[in-house]
Amino acid sequence: MKSPNRRFPLALLAAALGGCGGGGSSGESPTTSTVPVSLGSAIPALTATQSADFQAGLVAFRTDEDAGDGLGPVFNGTSCVQCHAAGAVGGAGLDLVLTRVSRIGAYEKGAYSDLPSVGGAVIQRRSLQEFDPKFPVAPEVIPTGTQFVSHRITTPLFGAGLIEAISADTILARTKTAQPDGIKGVANMIVNAETGKTEVGRFGWKSQLASLRVFAADAYLNEMGITTSIFPVENLPQGKPIPAGADPVAEPEDNAVEEFVNFMRFLAPPARVQPTPIGAERGEEIFRNMRCTSCHVPEMKTGTNSVTALSQQAVRLYSDLLLHRMGSGLNDGVQQEMAKGDQWRTAPLWGLSKRRFFLHDGRANSPMEAVLQHGGEASAARERFMKLNAQDRKDLKAFFDSL
Repeated sequence: MKSPNRRFPLALLAAALGGCGGGGSSGESPTTSTVPVSLGSAIPALTATQSADFQAGLVAFRTDEDAGDGLGPVFNGTSCVQCHAAGAVGGAGLDLVLTRVSRIGAYEKGAYSDLPSVGGAVIQRRSLQEFDPKFPVAPEVIPTGTQFVSHRITTPLFGAGLIEAISADTILARTKTAQPDGIKGVANMIVNAETGKTEVGRFGWKSQLASLRVFAADAYLNEMGITTSIFPVENLPQGKPIPAGADPVAEPEDNAVEEFVNFMRFLAPPARVQPTPIGAERGEEIFRNMRCTSCHVPEMKTGTNSVTALSQQAVRLYSDLLLHRMGSGLNDGVQQEMAKGDQWRTAPLWGLSKRRFFLHDGRANSPMEAVLQHGGEASAARERFMKLNAQDRKDLKAFFDSL
């Protein structure tokens, strides 16, 4: 088993990874940079220690786990980068689609349920059987009688630390502001699994996770089958007890969560495409006139933060991080905390040009296709989109291509 707290010398990391990421060469004073960082690099103005933490996190994020690390017995990936690679390490999923299941009734006596009795909400489609055919636990399949099956692509993590640094008050302020077209965003108020406190959700397709630590631990458990101090109980494959000897590593199995958090927290947001595509400026004006910015808020600001590089920063994410009702066409039936089946977090649009698929299940192959799928609170904006002439659509596409 790897050490629970893996650390890598900064000099070796810089040599191995080409010195990506910000930070000075010595001391603790922040570095500064006026040059936009490349996708997948660290945010500017980190201290040397923070830069070293980012680099160590990057290595951990890219490292394949095995049974000796607690991988499995069922899982979806052997490393974080298998699910987050579009554009650069930390991006959205390339083609991997995850599956969530749930049901009202039958298994769980009439109440909505994530089906713990048959293995839980996330289907782990791989098992250690692929490394040893005699391994006694098979990959999971969708349980018979499942009512709701939702396919999900993984979300990009660029700028995640800035999103976490936006204050709850800033996010909640948008819920108190009247918007045109009957738009009313709501926060997904959730109990943080680590702190036990009710907090504003901001990560995940339905804003079902409040912090990067819980985000990392949740993925470690549900996508890799590795327990942590936050989630110390192993999922039961298909709801059945784990056979003796199939999971020999004591719980919690690893504590690399902090390294994953450091990578995500210090991962830079995507920069706008340069040079700016022709028509992009006019396309952004069209985007505003369509009132898409009622949900896709162009900019929010972080609060005061102990990390100087995250403190009082403009965050050009194009999202309010709130839940909105998106109509029957995007209703997957799945409830996550307070979010109902047709409620989805406003997807941040920064880095849009680095993605291959759009909407929660990747059904759209372009942002323009995704707009046509919008319903519910976004119906009026979609109707305005459908009335655009050819030049307006071309300019709108140029704006999307610039993100």
